[in-house]
Amino acid sequence: MFTSIIGQIINLEETDHSRHNDRLQLFEEMYQNLEMGYSLENLEFVSFNLIYFLASLKYISQFIEIKKVKVTDIIQKSILFMKDNLENKITLNDIAQHVNYSASHFGAYFTKKTHYAPMIYYNQLKIQRSCSYLQFSDMKIKEIAFRLGYYDPFHFSRKFRMEMDISPKEYRKRYAKQNHT
Repeated sequence: MFTSIIGQIINLEETDHSRHNDRLQLFEEMYQNLEMGYSLENLEFVSFNLIYFLASLKYISQFIEIKKVKVTDIIQKSILFMKDNLENKITLNDIAQHVNYSASHFGAYFTKKTHYAPMIYYNQLKIQRSCSYLQFSDMKIKEIAFRLGYYDPFHFSRKFRMEMDISPKEYRKRYAKQNHT
């Protein structure tokens, strides 16, 4: 998993967003936890934190960006708009207008940056939200479909299966149990 950074010198530039203190605090917490003993729980806790620590070195830009909200970033702004409108019917033109682009220019730019067409990305967000509803609510599948703008539950089920390789019913059976036990 982290073989690409083993033996590498990683330059962590000092900037306002470098989050060096977050890494130092995480390292200090791991160290203090180990000082409390080597119980299975302590070792497991430190192991998970070590993975997070190493990920902050391998995926530097993601680690830094998470604390930086860039409302001026067209892609982030459009994705936030999509997320805020998962239960509304919106079009490519609606999203493009929100970021002050023409639909064609926005579509090309979004696809170039994310490798997904905007409406495909939007539909994936809808499926992601439906997973949350299936896992954490008691709404019927038909209700979830309608809530997310699928007026035909069978169409929703087909889209869900295409994206998740499992039916909504199977998804709920498999994952909802884990959270209610």
